[in-house]
Amino acid sequence: MNRRFLPRAAPLKLICLVLVALVLLSGFSYRIITTRADLQQVSYAPSPHTIALGHPTFEDVKEYERTLPQHRLSVLAAKPRPRYLFFPSEAWGTGWNNVFQEQLLNTHLAYLANRGYVFVDYIARDHPPFPDELPDGTRHMLHIPMNALTSGPTGGGSWGEGANPGAPLPVSKDWWISSCPASETVEVQLADTMKELNITDSTTGEERLVRWAEKLRSIEAECVTIIGGSPFDYMFIGGDKVLSIWAADGNYSYGNSPTLKQYAWSPLVTRAIARNFALISSDSVPPALSPTLSRITTTPGAGSAHSPYPLNAFSPLRAAAPPIRGLLGLHLRRGDYEEHCNNLAWWGAGFNAWNAFGEPPARETGRFPPLPDYLSQHTNESRFDAALRHCWPSPEIIVERARAVRAEAHGQQLSTVYMATNGKPEWVTDVAAKLRADGWDMVSSSVQMQLSRDEFAVSQAVDMGVLVAAETFIGVGFSSLTSNVVQLRLAGGRDPNTSRFW
Repeated sequence: MNRRFLPRAAPLKLICLVLVALVLLSGFSYRIITTRADLQQVSYAPSPHTIALGHPTFEDVKEYERTLPQHRLSVLAAKPRPRYLFFPSEAWGTGWNNVFQEQLLNTHLAYLANRGYVFVDYIARDHPPFPDELPDGTRHMLHIPMNALTSGPTGGGSWGEGANPGAPLPVSKDWWISSCPASETVEVQLADTMKELNITDSTTGEERLVRWAEKLRSIEAECVTIIGGSPFDYMFIGGDKVLSIWAADGNYSYGNSPTLKQYAWSPLVTRAIARNFALISSDSVPPALSPTLSRITTTPGAGSAHSPYPLNAFSPLRAAAPPIRGLLGLHLRRGDYEEHCNNLAWWGAGFNAWNAFGEPPARETGRFPPLPDYLSQHTNESRFDAALRHCWPSPEIIVERARAVRAEAHGQQLSTVYMATNGKPEWVTDVAAKLRADGWDMVSSSVQMQLSRDEFAVSQAVDMGVLVAAETFIGVGFSSLTSNVVQLRLAGGRDPNTSRFW
């Protein structure tokens, strides 16, 4: 986006292999590990490539992950030991939100299987936030730790009250490598298991979830890895079969799962929103975003993008936190979406995943949150033109739609607008001027966010944190970012009528 940013006892051989794997996979270098106990003393240092490219190191986030309670050596001595589930071939090569949709569902599956989900870094192959090509032409992709994005259960956070008390907490890939050697790991082949479980293209998402959970629960091995992808890849998530998972029976329900109900944005995201809060509201910074005073410094310049407060001064921002009064959040995807919207229109694509709750067939079941909007067509309007209108709204449509949603907002006094966008600054300035002329008191955007380098690397999540917190939201129905915002708003208790589409 266009933003400003400121600058069990194990043999030694196994430990060495772990060390090499960590160096290669994470982009960090590690001091020598000579004993099992040293696994609790790993120190991180940026690689030469990271330094050369000026990428953020996320050392504080890595430390946060390393010290999660489920990463203590005493866990390995427990009887019985926790059971884990690793997806080494989760979605990759796509944008973060496509990957994250899959990771959230895999977290839910692991929970149902009574296994700890293994979380990994996000590798910014697609839409990298920084240049990542070295002078010799080789590419060194940025690795973003999960807890730079989310600190909910998917990032190792608590399952919360009411969850299965025996459910293992998710763990990092580093922990998986150190505690699940290949000789003790059972490999489950995705394609073979799909056939075994009689899962076809006509199988509902709920049936798929239940059969996989039962299969994984029945495996006695502590360490299980699924080879060849995952049951919920982005192609499956993009279709309407995924919807039945939301309202699955009993504990299988994704919509009521601790994965979503306990969702929280990372302290890094929280810090960025807190510092930029004046852009989105004239109110005081709410408690959910306020730093712990005892952990901030009074050094001149502290708390700025140049010298941000330490992450341990901020708590993860729960999706269930109270909304920001009067705020209308807009998702306005531009850039590559101009071509992508045309492709989606030609393909006859429908709204992405949870955005389809508003489609008449979904609403008529009475099982799902009744979103008020769907991919509608005006009289004498082709489906192609309707899709473009929903996917690529003009400035005039944006102003008109925002005005209509403001008028329909029951019990809300919407007065401010935040535009989450990767549009060119001049386009954003034009739309903002038109919105102000239409009576909005404050209009701000991604372009104005003052972000430190590590915050800029997760700026998409910063935008999403604002959109989830807004009283009302208008998004792009075809977008996985919008779909993730919608599911987190619903899980956080927002009225379905406050999640709208262009």
